[in-house]
Amino acid sequence: MVLDRTAEGGWLPGGPSLYAARCAVALGADVTLVTGMEHGYPEEVLQGLRVVSCMVDSLPRYANRYDAAGARTQLLLAEGTALSPVLHERVAPCDLLFLAPAYHEIGQWPQIEARFRAVSLQGLLRATGANGKVVHRPGAWRAVQRLVEPGALCFFSDEDTADADGLARRIAAAGATALLTHGPSGAARYFGTSKEERPAVVATPVDPTGAGDCFAMAYAVRFAEMEDTDAAFSFALAAGALAVEGAGVSGIPSRAAIEKRLAKVAA
Repeated sequence: MVLDRTAEGGWLPGGPSLYAARCAVALGADVTLVTGMEHGYPEEVLQGLRVVSCMVDSLPRYANRYDAAGARTQLLLAEGTALSPVLHERVAPCDLLFLAPAYHEIGQWPQIEARFRAVSLQGLLRATGANGKVVHRPGAWRAVQRLVEPGALCFFSDEDTADADGLARRIAAAGATALLTHGPSGAARYFGTSKEERPAVVATPVDPTGAGDCFAMAYAVRFAEMEDTDAAFSFALAAGALAVEGAGVSGIPSRAAIEKRLAKVAA
């Protein structure tokens, strides 16, 4: 998890693992969140989650700014402490293992038995430049390749690396599925030598924070349920559209809301 700096100088809970876990709960899943924990972290955002944690000196801390077009400028204020490698010993076998590092606090698969594996690559693709500004990490493939294995679902966005299409094709060639999001323009799915583009579901944006995490978890959960890539893709696009229409974790959509939006799209 992370703490995000607010415009007023306070801190809000966030991060890809928190958004993904909360999305999975909203979809009706039984969720164990494995994370570092700081003293004083707001416990109310963890309701409904089984939490396996270790106390750390610092969580990753960010400040996010969006322009009128929704493009983000991000500052890394603290890298955060690496996660303890023994945390996995407290986690039972599961249907879906979803890895979502916020920065570089974990870089390999934990030894947790799972039917399906998915990973959000954005944190691993980040580096920092002048004044803590988040920039593209050099050597994108080297940064993520330990997590790219046959059958895995790998999620990232156009913003995360300079050659997103090239990285997606390399992931697909390694036997994984790459899901590349384009913000308000939709997303692409790469598998083997194929590429499928889908337009975004129309939305009225309020806050884009966490929308990509909701897209990713919605896809992963639906795929784990049905093993149907078409259904998972449509479900994820509807989830991402709904996520931008609310502020922060309050915008995470329920299964009923996603199905209602899908029915509206199909009408």
